[in-house]
Amino acid sequence: MNEEYKSFGQEAEWLPRLSLNAQIRSAHALITREIAMHIMRGDYPENSVLPNENVLIEQFRVSRTALREALKTLAAKGLIISKTKIGTKVLPSPFWNLFDPQLLTWRIDLGIDADFLIKLFEVRQAIEPAVAALSASRRTKENIDRMRQFLDSMNRPNHSRLSYAEPDLHFHQEVLMASGNAFFQSFSTIVEASILCAFQISAPIDSPERQELSIQRHRMVLDAIVAGDAGAASRAMSQVILEGIENAHFALAKSPIAVSLAMPIRAA
Repeated sequence: MNEEYKSFGQEAEWLPRLSLNAQIRSAHALITREIAMHIMRGDYPENSVLPNENVLIEQFRVSRTALREALKTLAAKGLIISKTKIGTKVLPSPFWNLFDPQLLTWRIDLGIDADFLIKLFEVRQAIEPAVAALSASRRTKENIDRMRQFLDSMNRPNHSRLSYAEPDLHFHQEVLMASGNAFFQSFSTIVEASILCAFQISAPIDSPERQELSIQRHRMVLDAIVAGDAGAASRAMSQVILEGIENAHFALAKSPIAVSLAMPIRAA
């Protein structure tokens, strides 16, 4: 990963963030990450049984205590399950908690491709328009002030990809906060991963025209939220996400997923 992005997203603490530059400080943390990477890479295939403890201890050169703690952590993240008389089984990927910031960080560390990034955008397209609609009904003055602050930061000249990515992410985080829904707020790491991965390929600041378009589309989200117009906020957020797909030049931009709000939007 580009060194510039190793520090991405470490300033703000009010919502979950990826741990992109976290230092591994213990044998437990090291073995946890290593086994997880082996699982996600397919070295330990789904539905297979992990080697027994003695083999893993020898392979990773850790204590039995550190290994067992690592396996407990991986079980909590949905990667494995202990079966009596069978051993430790690798669970199928739908069981993996990819919303977990640590697990998502490890997945990014394995490398990104078109399929992975498109899946991130698909999830955003399914969720963020609804979040924006809720935020239009529930936002506070403080939420709006912070959104304006982040939009102003995005509109400054001479951005690098990293310096533009931070206020872009913070804007989306504030929309999550304004929804007043903790389930939506925990979605922060997916948004961060999407922005981080897409910006490594292509970013709005790569041309003045694209940066201006990005600013305009984010401003439409803000204007709709300020006006309390849930439908307009939803549509505007959908366009912001589509722009991200367009910037990364993926086929999904040619046939975007249409998302309709299936629930009534009322003020909390």
